[in-house]
Amino acid sequence: MNIKTVLLGSAAGLIAATAVSAADLPVKAKPVEYVKICTLYGDGFYYIPGSDTCIKFSGYIRADYGYNVSGGRNPQYTGAAGARDRSVSTFTTRHRGSFSADTRTQTAYGTLRTFSTFHLQNQDTTEATNVARAFIQWGGFTFGRTVSYLQSPGGLGDSQLNSLHSLPITYDTGATGVNQIAYTWQIGNGVTLNVGADERGIKSIANWSVNTTAIGTDPTSFRAGASHPDPWVALQVRQAWGGASLAVVATHNQASYYTVGNGCAGGQTSTTLCGSPGDQWGFAVLSGTDIKLDMLSPGTHFAIYGSYGVGATAYAGGGLLFSPGLYGSGNQIAFGVVTDAVYVNGRGLEQTTSWTIAGGLEYYWTRNFSSTVYGGYAGVTYNSAVVDNRLFCGGGGGVAQNIVVGAGTVCDPSFNLWLLGTHHDWFPIPGLRFSVDVMHTGVKTAMEGATVTLATKQGNRPSGVYTVKDLGITSVIFRAQRTWGG
Repeated sequence: MNIKTVLLGSAAGLIAATAVSAADLPVKAKPVEYVKICTLYGDGFYYIPGSDTCIKFSGYIRADYGYNVSGGRNPQYTGAAGARDRSVSTFTTRHRGSFSADTRTQTAYGTLRTFSTFHLQNQDTTEATNVARAFIQWGGFTFGRTVSYLQSPGGLGDSQLNSLHSLPITYDTGATGVNQIAYTWQIGNGVTLNVGADERGIKSIANWSVNTTAIGTDPTSFRAGASHPDPWVALQVRQAWGGASLAVVATHNQASYYTVGNGCAGGQTSTTLCGSPGDQWGFAVLSGTDIKLDMLSPGTHFAIYGSYGVGATAYAGGGLLFSPGLYGSGNQIAFGVVTDAVYVNGRGLEQTTSWTIAGGLEYYWTRNFSSTVYGGYAGVTYNSAVVDNRLFCGGGGGVAQNIVVGAGTVCDPSFNLWLLGTHHDWFPIPGLRFSVDVMHTGVKTAMEGATVTLATKQGNRPSGVYTVKDLGITSVIFRAQRTWGG
């Protein structure tokens, strides 16, 4: 009986332990959720597990090496670099890693899209980050930071005719984007009508009643604070033959206060007691065309671009157009002044006129080797009220700037900027690019042939008498870039 009791008890304990262990196991294993390819939006998209949202990752690694450029891409025609003395570094580098994420979801009101791009870069040993893209698109609306709809397909920049230089004479937001809100109507057959507003594109409003201008630098700005973005409308066409765009933008030029006036002398200068010039609206028209020439060779295309504006130099001249200042041998100098508008105490705003024409041709010799030739010409012009009254030289209530012009010399800070360049691209395998870009930038000064006096030292260049002469600079950039997922 004792043996029987022990056996029965052991069997009961074993059954109970097995039951407890079985209770800890899942009844049925959950299925493994694999990442699935999303075919709705093209190659490279995958469904985010557990959702109906598709995502695509892309990016690039870029290395730029430049001669006579600043920060790897800007020709040294301005600022301290224009002095071209021993203080200037003629060799510069920029290395960048870029990462992008694109998500899309189908909704009852169309595709909901988000897109973001982050740049991490080292430029001449200085670390920097930049959010180049961060936008939402849904139901025809675009909110956030992206390429401006003002940008024409006929431009010369890195996102258009693929110049490696940051070109000063075309409006190009492809590298860094712009903050905006926009709405797009799909008219049909590749035609869209877009309306919206961008973060302001502005240059200086100069008060020439005070000394604010030196060689190679934009004048100190006396612009009032922002009250709204710049409204615009753009008509775009993208079809099998290429693309074209026509856009108009308006910008509100508002100055701060006069530096003298009734009741604002002494410690009250530049206050609300002094009054201010009346506001003025500036405008710019931008247009361009990019035409495919596949009959010559696959990928070959021709582009032409033009713009014109009054009081909107950042748009019509270019966002990277700055006041030039180039020094040559034998005390030679080329200069000009970039502004949206100027004024002197007690007088109204005089808006600056600017314009650009540019174009180029990219020809594919083989499927993986191409050559591009491009060029452009831009002008910044001051009206007769500025020139005839010698506002830049102390007339009409102004004061002489750091650039002193004799009484018998026409005082005109207008100038023209022209450039001519070529780049050659080799794609040994898809996504890998080696390129070299050579460009000459020239400054044509309205006071060419005159003598001027620099009242103060400009960097390492001494004060004294200089002869105004048209000058130029040649710059070179080499790039290696690996693009993935694009």
